[in-house]
Amino acid sequence: MPVDVSRLLSEARKHLDSGEYDLATSKLEEILSVVPESAEGHVEALVHLGEILWQNGKYDEARETLKRAQELGNNEGYINLSARAQRLTGNTLIDQGFGQLAERSYRTALEMFESIDDTKGIARCYNNLGIISVDKGNFIDALKYYEQSLDMHRELGDEVGTGMCLNNIGEIHRFKGEYELAEELYQESLVGDTERGDRYGQAICWGNLGAVSYGRKEYAKAEERVRRAVEIFNKLGTRDLVYVEIRGLLVGIMAATKRFDEGQTHLDAIWDAAESLNSDAADIICHFYGGLLAQRQWNLSFARKHYNNCLELSKRARSFEFVLLSLMQLVEIEMLHYRVTGEEQYLEAMQRTLHQALSLAETHNLHAPLVELMVLNALFHVESQNPERGLELLKEAKEVCHKKGFESRERTIVSLMEDIHVRLESDATKTETVEAKLKRLQEYIEDCQRVVLASK
Repeated sequence: MPVDVSRLLSEARKHLDSGEYDLATSKLEEILSVVPESAEGHVEALVHLGEILWQNGKYDEARETLKRAQELGNNEGYINLSARAQRLTGNTLIDQGFGQLAERSYRTALEMFESIDDTKGIARCYNNLGIISVDKGNFIDALKYYEQSLDMHRELGDEVGTGMCLNNIGEIHRFKGEYELAEELYQESLVGDTERGDRYGQAICWGNLGAVSYGRKEYAKAEERVRRAVEIFNKLGTRDLVYVEIRGLLVGIMAATKRFDEGQTHLDAIWDAAESLNSDAADIICHFYGGLLAQRQWNLSFARKHYNNCLELSKRARSFEFVLLSLMQLVEIEMLHYRVTGEEQYLEAMQRTLHQALSLAETHNLHAPLVELMVLNALFHVESQNPERGLELLKEAKEVCHKKGFESRERTIVSLMEDIHVRLESDATKTETVEAKLKRLQEYIEDCQRVVLASK
């Protein structure tokens, strides 16, 4: 009995879009086993399989599969499929921090889609180029690309693409600390995903909404939202990289609310998923949250071990945001050691690590984290008896916010500067203990970490 390739491809795509990767893979492998390489269905199955490998963080395997799809597509004249493989290759590259190579892939794919007037492919590439612009810190260009992509997807009636663009525009507002705008866009995307029954899309939206609440320190609401995402993943049986990242946020919430046993349960769950993924990207997330949970329980040596592992893996994978997050946690570790021992070596190590994080954020145009680190560095000077220099640094951070359009964060910095002026003029400040200042600095560090993690 002949294989109904069209039906199998349709079913595989449906499973893929729902995050049911094992079911999708079985359909695709059935096609690949019986359909000749020269057939269009074989090439399309390779493209879908490459997408699944990318979603699971298996970047090298994904690129090998997509390269084969592209070669066959070029040889047989399936330009659309070859372009799709090229675009997905860009996705694997940007996830590993190879922004320039990713941009080259996206622009090549865009030219291919334009040559055959493939509007959907063009719209997808605009969305990808928006992500590239965000990585460069160019939020104005990013919004232009996202809005072009959004208009095209809406004109096509492509609800998946529309939801994707809304989420990405929401992320820009989240990066900028504009949580209300981000919330509106995520809610709009959630409505669309719910109406068309896209459960995987709903899970992503709930995860993003949870990150917004986490950024606002609304931990109860954040927990409720992230749990809804995890419940959907559990019903789908999805254990991909997105699952690890979103459920990891529950570990962060449990650590923040001192519910350490529950946090360990969620940490064990993401480690289980990471082991099956065999992906550095998943291990990075697990080490980070393992360190966070240990740190909040004052197991500083164990926390340091996790953060150092996270740091080394992140450098290898070129995951600069997690390099940054690891360094920020190590800043706090050094400060906690100083609080316990009073030894100056820890204070010096704290300064070195903070400057290393600042340099990294500046080098890689991580503007939202850069602002937070500039504020943290300024506050370190304020609490270290150098308030004039601290206020100068806060002014510099405010100027970066103004230049990048971070209006909400700019207002917060202005308010912070006013509070510092009032506190410095108070008689109570003159008799304040070192421990009180260190405790306040720790609160600043944790706020900085929370904001950066919420924007991740």
